Amino acid sequence: MSQKPDFLELMDRRFTSADNLVHYLDTEADLSSLSGEFNIFAAVNNLKDKQEFLEAVKLSDHFVISEESDDLKLLRASYEGKSVYTYVYLQDDFPVFFTTANKTDELPPTIWAFLQETQDVGRLQLPKRAIDNLRKRLVSEYDDLIIPYFSARRSYDSNTPARRRPDVERSIQYRGIDGIETYKEMRYNYGILPKIMVFERPHRFKFRVKQNGVFVHVKGSIFDLWGALKREMERTLSIKESANTGGFGDVQSTFFENREMHISSPWEIKVNGGIQKAGLEGFESHLSEDFYEFNVSEFQTASDADSFQAEIIDDSSHELLTLKSKNDKIRIFPREQTDIDQSVRIFNFVSDHFDSECEAREVV
Repeated sequence: MSQKPDFLELMDRRFTSADNLVHYLDTEADLSSLSGEFNIFAAVNNLKDKQEFLEAVKLSDHFVISEESDDLKLLRASYEGKSVYTYVYLQDDFPVFFTTANKTDELPPTIWAFLQETQDVGRLQLPKRAIDNLRKRLVSEYDDLIIPYFSARRSYDSNTPARRRPDVERSIQYRGIDGIETYKEMRYNYGILPKIMVFERPHRFKFRVKQNGVFVHVKGSIFDLWGALKREMERTLSIKESANTGGFGDVQSTFFENREMHISSPWEIKVNGGIQKAGLEGFESHLSEDFYEFNVSEFQTASDADSFQAEIIDDSSHELLTLKSKNDKIRIFPREQTDIDQSVRIFNFVSDHFDSECEAREVV
């Protein structure tokens, strides 16, 4: 049985903010009656404002606006002959999507495709450390918290400390009522970091967080889920603002009349503790993992210092980017088609590979 278009019965209502909408969902909507998982995630809008996001050239390639009410839009996409409906609440920096679309079959050719293909629009993905930090925060806040499932990984070149066989690559899925203790033991002994984690307070809430940025409501209240997503918006806003201090453009040559030169102005990521040689050894293999969606074209390291220069290729746009390190900074030199989706992925890679506390900054 197909789900009706306005499956949350929102379009006849008025919401003054995303917080107001989430409050209604938490207190009045019957989320338990939904068919399929209820997925909530944000996009990163690097266009001028939410109106430009709504008018983005690729939006009409993937969606029809079925209904609208102020900043809340109901989008319809087609997949294998059936309609897929998604709400989006427009915000200037982070439009928020609410959908029961299947993450395996229906999201990739619809919302993910739109976010990947539209210039200056991107996905709000998470570094593994962000999920781990969420775990720490929720464990400290709630004595009755349970982690009944997690999926975690360690690459052989990880800089995360591990007491046992740190050079072994591992992938772990665990189900059990003692997930908090088990994860902490594996984190300490084997240096794993989470890709997926389920958080539950009995009779209060249960939700799942994935590295691709999807927050899945399972049951109960959605306030803690929403709070976690809002923190990720705040974290990503600093990446966006720093990345926007870089750029690519043409300037008039001072040596040749009527000639222009292409100039790339970088932004940078500060790596606390500096670049370590161990991290350089696994740079190419780690960056080429499917999640980051890059390939390394050229990679050079200095023989007398812990530094590197790399040319990387975006899998989607096939655009080249240049990364150069010096001391404790990695500078990112944009090209003409570099956009926010690439910037977020690069930052997440640096966070996962070099330093979880790294900072996006303007070059001064």
